[in-house]
Amino acid sequence: MDRRRIGFFAAGAVLFAGVVVVLRGGGAPGPADAGITTQPPPPTSLTAFASDGVLAPSPGSVPDPPEGLEAAPGPGSLVVTWTGGAPGYEVRWGLGDVSRTRLVTGSLVELRLADGLEQRVEVRAVDGFGQRSAPASVSGAPGPVGVSEPGAYHLVDRFEGASAPDPARWRLTARPGCARAGAGSDEEAAALVVATTCAGVPAVLRSRAPLVLREDGEELGRFAVGAGAPIANGELALELAPGPVAALSGAEPPPGALRLLVRATEDSVTARVLTAEGDRTRELRPLDGVAPGTGHVWELVLRRDGALVLLDGEPVATSPVVPAWREATALISVSGPIGQRVPVWLAGLGGAPSTAPPLVGPVRVEVTPQGGEAGSGVGAPAGQLRLTVSHTLSRERDAPLVALVSGVPVPLRRAVDGAPVRADTGLPLVGDVPAGVASVSPDGVVGVRLDLGFDATATHAELELGPGGAVPVAANPEPGPPQSALPRPSARVLDASGRPLPPGTPVPRGRVVVEVELVGAPAQHGLAGLAGFGLWLDGTRIASVPTAVGGPAVAGTYRVAVNTGALPGGPLSEGPHMVEARLFGTSGSTRPTSAFASFFAAR
Repeated sequence: MDRRRIGFFAAGAVLFAGVVVVLRGGGAPGPADAGITTQPPPPTSLTAFASDGVLAPSPGSVPDPPEGLEAAPGPGSLVVTWTGGAPGYEVRWGLGDVSRTRLVTGSLVELRLADGLEQRVEVRAVDGFGQRSAPASVSGAPGPVGVSEPGAYHLVDRFEGASAPDPARWRLTARPGCARAGAGSDEEAAALVVATTCAGVPAVLRSRAPLVLREDGEELGRFAVGAGAPIANGELALELAPGPVAALSGAEPPPGALRLLVRATEDSVTARVLTAEGDRTRELRPLDGVAPGTGHVWELVLRRDGALVLLDGEPVATSPVVPAWREATALISVSGPIGQRVPVWLAGLGGAPSTAPPLVGPVRVEVTPQGGEAGSGVGAPAGQLRLTVSHTLSRERDAPLVALVSGVPVPLRRAVDGAPVRADTGLPLVGDVPAGVASVSPDGVVGVRLDLGFDATATHAELELGPGGAVPVAANPEPGPPQSALPRPSARVLDASGRPLPPGTPVPRGRVVVEVELVGAPAQHGLAGLAGFGLWLDGTRIASVPTAVGGPAVAGTYRVAVNTGALPGGPLSEGPHMVEARLFGTSGSTRPTSAFASFFAAR
């Protein structure tokens, strides 16, 4: 095969955790690009190749089909499970023609099915070379989407409109550039999709209508959210704060606040009720049937004798906490790894009747060192500036807290009485902005600068405007369609028998083994198809391994034997060397990915 076909061309590279992700450039050169040569895109197929002294792996027998295929209804979804030991699986489904496809690892997949009709599902095992087993099949229909007691909720949003989230009902805040939210499409239809683009930074949906507790009866109020459970290392939180907050952050909620925290690990999900006094949750049953990334309806029921947690209508935990407030801000908080997409398809508030204030805007607040300058935009009505700031203070300070809004000082105060000043907890602040002070730019932006007397960063900021006139409206960043990625690669050099070398041990002359492991972490929308990988030694290609024999592979482990004394360029010299494993997808839109392993050749 021509080496140029599998060449690696890129406009730039990002190095993270030993993995290089290549960003492709494109487009015809313009006048400013005179003399610049454009490069072809990465290949979408590979031909087997091994240089002298190299023995590459080859396909074996076709894998066995998965066993124990089952389909269980979830809220608006079908959860399909099976058993098997293949590195990957191909899932096909549809109303009869099984025309939709997803590549996954693990033995579970959740299919969001907005139409509610019975589907036929086929699952095939896929080995590391793309060979597929015979299919195992099952049929099933999604379950209904709803809460345990619909009459207990006076406000319910199903996020079905193309403009979700409805700005009259919800306000989205996040660290700038760290979250996008909008109406889903295709598999994510009939849901609000919250996509996180910064690791561990919460994106927060605030209900503009407060939760107001009832004054009579045993039940005080309820807060429900139907959403996809977070993927591994992700969190979903239902929060109630007794004050005008934009967001809560940190390990402990402020005094009086409640947080139902749903947290996912690689293989489990937990749900805890947290307060400023700590975790007093009592589990009623384990959450063995809740897999990371699958959708459920969570309800936090507030009673005079404590709080009750419901999962799809069934009690799973209790807490003795009883709120001391009558009205609270309701927040839906999502955080997790980069690329997490959480569909939210239901939210409800139950208690005494409450309504959202009239909508003006919404505007977007940008907090920067230059943001407090006087503006020349439209003067806004009076409003409430809500901030959550991170800082490094460990104790209180007496200096006044001030924000400059369009050049005008606005005093700030704690949004929740008694909110602690702690370096590991965001400080919620609020300030009253007089009419005409906030200057709104044509694209709906208000500039703000903090003047707190100490270093701080606003992680969440919003301006809730009161009635008094129209202002330019800020656009909400859309999440875009889901993106599939290649499996996560790693590479290491082993001795001739395939055993790991002790750290710092030189590689002896002769035969060594390069092991390439491609791990497809469970993904909400599947993995990209793998066309194969190439192996480079000190920048020279020594092998190409195609992995799409019967269709694209998903993941796998491969061993390439290398005789360091019989390479085309002669025996490997004493000293340091580098091996690169470079992955290619079957789609031209898939970004190539590389992993590296360094070693020291002995004399």
